[in-house]
Amino acid sequence: MPLHRPTDCDNVTPISPAGDCVNPLANPRRFDWPLPANLFVALLLPLAAWADPAPDGENDNVAAPKPAAALACPEPALAPVITAVPDREGAPVTFYARRFEATRNQPGEARGNVEIFRADQHLATEAARYDPATGILNLPAPLRYEDSQVNIAASSGLYGFNEESGDFYDVEYGFAGSSAHGGADSAHVSGGNRSEMRRIWFTTCPGDDPEWRLSAKELELRHDEGVGVARGARLELGKVPVLYVPWLTFPIDDRRKSGFLYPSLSTANDNGLEVGIPYYWNIAPNQDATITPRLYTDRGLMGTGEYRLLTRRTSSVFDGSYLFDDDKTGEDRWHYLARAAASFSPTWRGRMRLERVSDDAYFQDFGGDLAQTSRQYLRSQASIDGAGRYWIFSLLADGFQVIDESVSPGQEPYRRLPRAAFMFDAPIGRSGFQASLDSELVYFDRDTGVTGGRLDVYPDLSWNLDRYWGFLRANAGYRYTTYQLDLQGELGDESPDRGLPILSLDSGLFLERELASGNTQTLEPRLYYLYVPYEDQDGLPDFDTNEFTFGFAQLFHYNRYTGADRQSDANQLTLALSTRSIDAGSGRDTWSLGLGQIIYLDNPRVRLPGETTERLETSPFLGEFNWHPMDRFTARLGLQWDWEDGELDVGVAGLDHTTRHGHRMAVEYRFRRDRLDQFDVRYYWPINERWRLFSRVNWSLEDDDLLEGLVGAEYESCCWALRVVARRYLRDRQGGERDALYLELRLKGLGSFGRREPPLFYTPAP
Repeated sequence: MPLHRPTDCDNVTPISPAGDCVNPLANPRRFDWPLPANLFVALLLPLAAWADPAPDGENDNVAAPKPAAALACPEPALAPVITAVPDREGAPVTFYARRFEATRNQPGEARGNVEIFRADQHLATEAARYDPATGILNLPAPLRYEDSQVNIAASSGLYGFNEESGDFYDVEYGFAGSSAHGGADSAHVSGGNRSEMRRIWFTTCPGDDPEWRLSAKELELRHDEGVGVARGARLELGKVPVLYVPWLTFPIDDRRKSGFLYPSLSTANDNGLEVGIPYYWNIAPNQDATITPRLYTDRGLMGTGEYRLLTRRTSSVFDGSYLFDDDKTGEDRWHYLARAAASFSPTWRGRMRLERVSDDAYFQDFGGDLAQTSRQYLRSQASIDGAGRYWIFSLLADGFQVIDESVSPGQEPYRRLPRAAFMFDAPIGRSGFQASLDSELVYFDRDTGVTGGRLDVYPDLSWNLDRYWGFLRANAGYRYTTYQLDLQGELGDESPDRGLPILSLDSGLFLERELASGNTQTLEPRLYYLYVPYEDQDGLPDFDTNEFTFGFAQLFHYNRYTGADRQSDANQLTLALSTRSIDAGSGRDTWSLGLGQIIYLDNPRVRLPGETTERLETSPFLGEFNWHPMDRFTARLGLQWDWEDGELDVGVAGLDHTTRHGHRMAVEYRFRRDRLDQFDVRYYWPINERWRLFSRVNWSLEDDDLLEGLVGAEYESCCWALRVVARRYLRDRQGGERDALYLELRLKGLGSFGRREPPLFYTPAP
């Protein structure tokens, strides 16, 4: 039964304003017994760290999003609710008892409804005896103790305040605001920094018959070291023992400690069963490592590891893996990724990334998803960046490892050794004028083809007029690009250059009206004119230039190409219109619509090598529509229509809906003419508060083939959860597929076993 403070002093005379009750025959004075402030907290609270040693966020949820119907678990629910502990040292001690006997300098004895209060602490028993000479508190009767953190019951106890040592028997304990509880045959506290328990058990399952239980023959808590030692530890699921560890150590506070973490488990058709047992190595306060031996039954033993180092101004991470003599290929396989960052000052910082693999098929064989198996390049780079109020400077060098067999040597990306860029943008007084400079100096290197250096400088002067009703922006700039080339035996100019003026005028209006519903609708027309004269650029190399993916941003950009090797000519006018409805209560858009198109007054003539020249009068027509009629529903539609060919260039349609019961569906269709035609459907279905199903299908209509498919199920009770996922996805360009099965068992408050699948929805539910 819950402890409570008495409302009166039945048959006992209160003699203090605080309501202290003592025997009227005893000396009428307040009797302050020194209640052990942190005795029980030091004894049992560190078990919470033992119970859940997983890093923050590793096992937050078995699935996301959570269903609306919560588990009907007995109170208290499994959630830590630990309020701030009040100051106990200066708090007064309030003592209640039906009978109290004491003489000066002699032991005092209390009997009958004995209760002691101090701050948040409460101790209740039927008998207590305290000897002030020896500092020993004897509790021969059953006792109960509670505070803001723990609840404890014991058959009897003895505690010496001078030695800060004591013994308690037949202990049962629980943590405030949590279903975690357990018991022990005996508990011993020594010197205030050691606790020893015998035949201890722990679970987070409610009730007297837990579905899982962790027990140990002996448990020692070394509070001064932040370490616990368990001997004869055993994990039981129901009545079945599933794991036995004769000896283990674990952290009992936020101090890190070396030791094994929970194993991972999965299986795939091309790798067999995969079992990993990670070991965490706490090297120093600012560095650690995780080493994981990983066994693939069809390939052999792989060693993987992660090393982390953190200093006041730097951070470094190294990930690596090595497979000795792959049973399928007969070769050693490896991969490493090193990342580092440094802050030299508030305005200067440096970064480094170095990644390499042993062979082109590494990610196809060991990648965890479609995004990894489809990688074409591994980029490595080092950079230094600085920034001031009006300027930004960067210096970098980078290179690539090509891991896609379809990329020929002449198509490989160039190394930049190095690239220096400087940008400046500042107002000229309060005149409305703005001066800016965008410049770059870079040297391109590659084993095949033309190499050399490039200098690109683009100064610009603009005038801005911004008002609540609209804006007007005029820009005048000049872009100059020059090269110093090594033609590698090819014909051409070793020092070509190009200089072009760039003029633009951008204007827009902000109009709005109140709708009958109370919402506000805006109407925002925009007109953008761009002029760049034509200059023949066929003699310039192509180091890092590609055509932008056409979209709304390109309607108002001064160049159709990335990089500086091509500057598109332009005599064009962009017409755009956007409108949206703003909810009067929340301020969010209930819907929005954007339309835009470029009208070419002169046909663009600049082309990249291999591009065909065609007559253009207009760009594709762009339209984007977003609809948010409610918090849990989103619809979007986008298209690019080519008036010249009378065909759809790009189409995107998507729908995302979450019900109040937790059902969630996301449907997306993506189309790009002659390149992409696929749909992606994801569904999450909570059947009830315990069972959930989920699935995903990503299908290519262009290839009539499955890109990725997934189906899974989850079961969750108040103290454990099980997740099973079957997955198939493409592993190479030849159509090879990987079939994988993932299994995860989570014991709430203890941790998870197995391998977790990436989340089905990468954005949280509305």
